[in-house]
Amino acid sequence: MFKSKKDKNRFKMIPDKKKSHKWIIAPVAFVLLLALVVYTLYDNGRIVVEYVTVTHSQVPDSFDGYKILQISDLHGKKFGEENKNLVEVIDSIDYDMILLTGDYMDEPNGDNYWDIIDLLADIKNKDVPKLYILGESDYMPENTDKLSDDWNMCINPRDKTNLMKSFEEAGIQFVYPITTIEKDGEVIYFTGIDYIENKFDEVNFDVDKHFSICVTHKPIDYNVNARLAEVNKSRLHEVDYDLSISGHTHGGEICLPLLGAVYVEGKGVFPQEEDTAGLHSDGQGRYNYISPGLGAEGFRFYNTPTLSVLTLKKG
Repeated sequence: MFKSKKDKNRFKMIPDKKKSHKWIIAPVAFVLLLALVVYTLYDNGRIVVEYVTVTHSQVPDSFDGYKILQISDLHGKKFGEENKNLVEVIDSIDYDMILLTGDYMDEPNGDNYWDIIDLLADIKNKDVPKLYILGESDYMPENTDKLSDDWNMCINPRDKTNLMKSFEEAGIQFVYPITTIEKDGEVIYFTGIDYIENKFDEVNFDVDKHFSICVTHKPIDYNVNARLAEVNKSRLHEVDYDLSISGHTHGGEICLPLLGAVYVEGKGVFPQEEDTAGLHSDGQGRYNYISPGLGAEGFRFYNTPTLSVLTLKKG
């Protein structure tokens, strides 16, 4: 008996078509993206304190345990109304002096320099020594294209800017070319790179005997021994140091878990940690510390805004 093709397939099991779950990809991606944005906004609005200990044989006995609060790279950022949240964090910290390492404003020669002045006026422990330098967002010379790549390491304008005048009216002292802090008859020295003989002689500075801190905005990233041997051939042009303190890198701004900073200007993609943030020895008897700072030129990711406290230890 002839059976049609329809009859042949009448009892054949045909599986149901599988349901597609591709529709869920878009909402899951949206939720993850939203969570990432919320976390980034939250993380950019909080502040952590990084505590670092620097042990060196030339630290004077009176400065054993001395705490330096470093504030760097605010870039006009506000933490709460009138920086109330930042003031609260600073007030919770024990420190002996404040060191300001540049980039307080959001643009050079702008008018929001009062933010940093007001911040320092609002904190409780304000009657401590306070020193400052400038960053490129605070002052931009006209001929940067003719200057070296390190022009923003030690910025020293010929004429004082409004920010500098306001700092000094508030009793905050400019570091360059050299300044001192005295305690119980002993002294530590804060310098820039340049050696100005008469200024250094005025404070009886002896690089082989005294503990010195070189304060720069852009970190020192060259071989110091080689550099000094080159530039100091005929006479002393640059000064040596025991510890350098800087900012500028923002800790790389955008970081990834385990991998660290994605990019640092001048150091490329996934730079070495020693070029990004933290305390490192140069292997030649010096220490270099780079603060991740508080603000950013864009936004920070996996890189919480940071205040730094450096404790000096004699050892």
